[in-house]
Amino acid sequence: MHTASVLGSVAGVQARPDVSLIEQNVRVHYDPSVTNSKRISDSLINAAFEVKHITELNSNQHEINSYEVDDPPVVPRTSSWSRTRSKAIQKHIDNCTACQREKGRTQSKWKSWAARSGLTKTSSQTPLKQASEHSQSDMARMSALEDNPVFINVDGALGDESRLATYVATISIGGMTCSACTSTVTQAVTSLDYVISVDVNLVSHSAKVVYSGTDKDVGTIIAAIDDAGYDTTLVGVDMQKDFSDEIYRMKLNIKGMTCGSCVGAITRGLQELPSIRSVSIDLVGNSGVIEYDGKDTARGIIERIEDLGYDTEVSSITSLEASARPMTERTVQIKVDGMYCQHCPPKIVGALEKLHENGLEKSAFRIWQEPTMEDPIVTVVYRPSIEDDVTARRFISSIEAIDPALTASVYRPPSLEERSRQLQQRERNQILARLLFTTIVAIPTFIIGVVFMSLVPSTNHTRQWFEQPIWAGLAMRMDWALFIMTTPVMLFGSDLFHKRALKEIRAMWGPKSRVPLLRRFYHFGSMNLLISAGTSVAYFSSLAVLILDATDHRDASKMSRSSDTYFDTVVFLTLFLLIGKYLEAYSKAKTGNAVAMLSSLRPTEARLVLKHDTKVIPVDQLEVGDVVQLAHGQSPPADSVIDQDGVFLFDESSLTGESKPAKKGRGDEVFTGSVNTSDAVRVKIKGLGGSSMLDRIIDVVREGQSKRAPIERFADVITGYFAPIITLIAIVTWVVWLSLGVSGSIPSSWLDVRRGGWPFWSLEFAIAVFVVACPCGIGLAAPTALFVGGGLAAKNSILVQGGGEAFQEASQLMTIVFDKTGTLTQGQMKVTELETFTQDWKTDTIKAVAKILEDASNHPIAKAISEYCADASAGMIEHNELRELPGMGMVGTFTMDKSRVEVAIGNERLLSQLNIPLGSEKRSTAVSKCNNDLVSQRVQQHQSLAHSTAIFAVKALDSDTTLTGQTQHFQPVALFSISDPLRPEADSIISSLRESGIEVHMCTGDNATTARAIAGQLGIPVSNVRAGVLPQDKAGYIQELQHAADVSIALSSGSDIAVTSASFILLNPSLHSIPVLIRLSKRVFRRVKFNFMWAAVYNVVLVPVAAGVLCKVGDGHGGIWRLSPVWASVAMACSSVSVVASSLALRLPEVRWKRGWKA
Repeated sequence: MHTASVLGSVAGVQARPDVSLIEQNVRVHYDPSVTNSKRISDSLINAAFEVKHITELNSNQHEINSYEVDDPPVVPRTSSWSRTRSKAIQKHIDNCTACQREKGRTQSKWKSWAARSGLTKTSSQTPLKQASEHSQSDMARMSALEDNPVFINVDGALGDESRLATYVATISIGGMTCSACTSTVTQAVTSLDYVISVDVNLVSHSAKVVYSGTDKDVGTIIAAIDDAGYDTTLVGVDMQKDFSDEIYRMKLNIKGMTCGSCVGAITRGLQELPSIRSVSIDLVGNSGVIEYDGKDTARGIIERIEDLGYDTEVSSITSLEASARPMTERTVQIKVDGMYCQHCPPKIVGALEKLHENGLEKSAFRIWQEPTMEDPIVTVVYRPSIEDDVTARRFISSIEAIDPALTASVYRPPSLEERSRQLQQRERNQILARLLFTTIVAIPTFIIGVVFMSLVPSTNHTRQWFEQPIWAGLAMRMDWALFIMTTPVMLFGSDLFHKRALKEIRAMWGPKSRVPLLRRFYHFGSMNLLISAGTSVAYFSSLAVLILDATDHRDASKMSRSSDTYFDTVVFLTLFLLIGKYLEAYSKAKTGNAVAMLSSLRPTEARLVLKHDTKVIPVDQLEVGDVVQLAHGQSPPADSVIDQDGVFLFDESSLTGESKPAKKGRGDEVFTGSVNTSDAVRVKIKGLGGSSMLDRIIDVVREGQSKRAPIERFADVITGYFAPIITLIAIVTWVVWLSLGVSGSIPSSWLDVRRGGWPFWSLEFAIAVFVVACPCGIGLAAPTALFVGGGLAAKNSILVQGGGEAFQEASQLMTIVFDKTGTLTQGQMKVTELETFTQDWKTDTIKAVAKILEDASNHPIAKAISEYCADASAGMIEHNELRELPGMGMVGTFTMDKSRVEVAIGNERLLSQLNIPLGSEKRSTAVSKCNNDLVSQRVQQHQSLAHSTAIFAVKALDSDTTLTGQTQHFQPVALFSISDPLRPEADSIISSLRESGIEVHMCTGDNATTARAIAGQLGIPVSNVRAGVLPQDKAGYIQELQHAADVSIALSSGSDIAVTSASFILLNPSLHSIPVLIRLSKRVFRRVKFNFMWAAVYNVVLVPVAAGVLCKVGDGHGGIWRLSPVWASVAMACSSVSVVASSLALRLPEVRWKRGWKA
């Protein structure tokens, strides 16, 4: 792949890049100690990309710098705009005493600024400065750029934008059409030495670039992409601060583990490293979680795992201390509209500073960035307090109180998806403008070049008039007319293809290119190059014929009068190409709107509850602790808790897929995206700033969309060599037909052109080959279907965290292994019976001691026993030592009635450990007072009913105890029976899975009797049940069953979905989501295969047809049958459009002819 080749030539790049065709981005990891962002940005500039917008983010994913780069100025076009502007200016003058005093003296300056403001797009913010002495230099740097508004996010900590650090730049990229484009972008970026990783996504038209350097280095990256021929807008730059004294948690995927010894080897190897706090390796999930000190340790961890012989991929790195620190400060950027003179910014600052005089402490807030006329944004850092009225609302009201002409609002920059939609819309508008122009030109071209040349008889006077030579030589009016109409189409209609093709060539062959010389001949180009080559060959060959005709001064009356040029072909070729590209761009934008649909669930306004009234405000003005009133049908503006008594119903189907409304009462949490279906209710805001459940769902969906399926890498390999192969075929086609014609191997009657002979005649085949070939269909086959599939999964409350790879693996599932507790059962254990075997212990005493023991454990059975014994009183019971034996139970020492006893409560394994024989085993005389056969019998009876059991046993430590009468051994005293009801849907789901050909297994740590009872109720064969196993045993069992696929599915409660390594997350706890997931995965991957097959068959069939393999078919009357370039362009357009349409068809209701859900 072109991307990999570029990254391979850059020192410090650690792994193969992740390229997403739909999102139009690439993610590349590199070593900051070897390379940095400056070198990578230099390569981007050399690769020819356009930069539209730049945004910088801090370590909390919040923007600290964002500005437009080369957007055209906004020019007022109507006099009404000027009149409205003049009225606003006059209103300002009427209310501004400073302007009234200086009106005469500053009139010329006023007009100058007003004119300038009318011609310059209003910027939103300037970069954040660290101190006041830096502000002038910051503004000087910003003013050096042309038209560069800066956007800064509302929440987050402020960062040092000038320090060397690792940054993540999110860039929207316009103009990418296929995977070859993503390869070009990746190569341009990775040629810069300081780039760590690049992740390009074709569908979302975006890229994430991780680089090491300063915030200024992103400009070089933008320039590199611009030089590669693509439009860019910087969405944000996040500075990842490196705190060596912080604790970090790394989540990674590990490939190559086969057994428990692999886990042990990795664990021991990592524990040998300094700064490692904990290591947790999951063999089943092929993942690991490592906690360590200092961010620099991450590289050593990866190297150690790789040295041990395992492939690893980092999933995420988070700072535990940063996440644990409460957000005591909030940074808000307030945009002020209506500033018309240089006096306004100081007045705004003065109004805010006056709040200190009105009672607010100096530490309550500070102005971080003052507004300017060029950048009307004031940045305030404050400590939110509802009681002291330190809120964004107060800052806004203070600003607006200065002047009626001023309006203030919290500014939030567009999200990545919004930027992507803007770029996609701009790209469609560019194509549409050229399409309309080409359509207008195509009408007279069709009349002159087709109607009068082919449909009108030669005796027609108008045709004869067009065929008359004019101006020079034998060049006819028709040829001149077609030349005049075609040239603007060539220069404007198809300029997008020519510009990008030229920039690709320059990036490949430029002096700064690092691509090996030999590789430049067999791994280059994209669809733009093929289209540009086809139209250019047709245009310039026609121009050559026109020049030859114009210089031929023979007698025109003795010459045949017919046009031999391809000028009309150029027009129609461009027309159909633009039609196809517009349809492709429009439909492709529809495939990647899953995040946009989720984002639309957020409300934009909220009704704030005040002391004596309510007020509707924008959601951005809310603070944590605000009370908001939700009317019927409204959604919470942020994750909140119910703040009034009563029972209320909330529809959470958009989040969990559960159609039944959830009941909520005081103190219960409600989520953004849910809908109040009952009466009006007050809720208190719990969190802001991207911490809501909906935000975490969006993050998971967005992250999943960036992960590619293995089959997509195969497409990248094909498209990387596609353009060179097609170019070679076109050249060979031209040479072969030219040789056949010149040698006389084909009839001379086939030569149907007057000028140019066999070379010109053969060119039509080469042009058709260039045009008909379509790598776009191959490149779009997988990502469009996977994006649509991800959106459909989200609608069914399934989050595809594993991306395309998870879909591919889930489509190949042959075996599913269920855990018992909480998966097949409801996970709500309850004690159904307490049975005692001796009169020496009272029931209340047993329950009191059992509660003390089980309160010290987090096991579900322990919690059930503790809840059952909650009403028992400990009385005079004292405990001295409690200890837990993992997987067995609890043991403790107690003192009561002046007697000391040791008590154990747990399963049969615990009894065996404590030498308590049951059943037919040899019994000790120490248990003569208790019939162990009875205990064993009762245990088996309960377990046969699918109940778990916990045996309460006692050993006296004092010889004179009166509690047990024994002093040497444990004696069973009581038996707890615990049930965990099956999920209501479990039976039907298991049956459906088995009917569909999927083998179902159950693996549990519970005893064999209970496990077999559960399996019997669900119809799971006993041979497919593994009971009494520890976690490492479960991993070994999974390894025995693994084949080609390995998918983990997590059942989520809905509010804790952010931290998981599962491939899929089921927001709806119902098992019904599992067959839906499997069916959807198979359906999506079938569509991917179909798309690939269609795109491949299209190229395999039509390229030879365009090359002329069917010429003999039409050779019945001296003519031949061949695919003209015009019809080749129609076929090419249909190829990519049909692939995208095929993916969009996944949204149509599925028609299943077989029973059940079988895919």
